[in-house]
Amino acid sequence: MSMDFKKAAISLAKHLENVPYDNGDLSDLGNEIGISIGALIRDDEDLKDLVTGIKHGISLTNGTH
Repeated sequence: MSMDFKKAAISLAKHLENVPYDNGDLSDLGNEIGISIGALIRDDEDLKDLVTGIKHGISLTNGTH
């Protein structure tokens, strides 16, 4: 994916800091991430890469890696 990684990460962080509600669940968090970075997802391969990265990060923290 050709993008400015640092710019995208900062944009995501700012978006999440300004979520307009106080309560939610993991699906709400996923929705907000999707809203923030959706424009970066050009095709199914980009979406697959994102999901793979999320799964990898989770595996690193929950001991399944």
